[in-house]
Amino acid sequence: EAKGVGLVKNGVDQVENFTSIPPVLCHMDCQPQNLICFHYCNNEYGGKEKESFSSNEEDQLPQISSILDWEEAAFADPRFELLLLCRKVCANKEQAQTVWKFYNEQIQSNFPNFPTLGPIEPWLKLETVHSITTLLLQSMDLLGGGRNPWESKPDLYDKLEREFQRLVALGWEFCSVVNSTGI
Repeated sequence: EAKGVGLVKNGVDQVENFTSIPPVLCHMDCQPQNLICFHYCNNEYGGKEKESFSSNEEDQLPQISSILDWEEAAFADPRFELLLLCRKVCANKEQAQTVWKFYNEQIQSNFPNFPTLGPIEPWLKLETVHSITTLLLQSMDLLGGGRNPWESKPDLYDKLEREFQRLVALGWEFCSVVNSTGI
């Protein structure tokens, strides 16, 4: 068995061996451009009303009123949805870990019998493999004109290389990519 296949199986085992959480409906593309948000603001009568902007500092956190773009929705482990959000919104791994930890703390304080999220690393690897698979399928579409004509093949290949580099940074050295310059 190839070293890479064994490491992928080990990564899947790490995810599977952690406490199972039943699948739920996940958006699978939850990111800011797919969220419609609003603010509640104190009105002149002492009540709260929806408003697009508030100058009151405590009202600055937006509330989500709707979520758009559901064509990728699926039943999945809710941790995968959280991880996708971390990958698409957070600038780096440290920010993603902060969000993951905060979310876990909130779950544990509000639902003490709910399983813990566990470490983020196996989920980062799983999501990166998911991303590579999606990009490879997309590249197959591009060969015949594809569904994303605005993206060139070199751009797609650069994205694939970045995903493999992410796996190397997560400890999967077998994913090292040698580009056309030999680097």
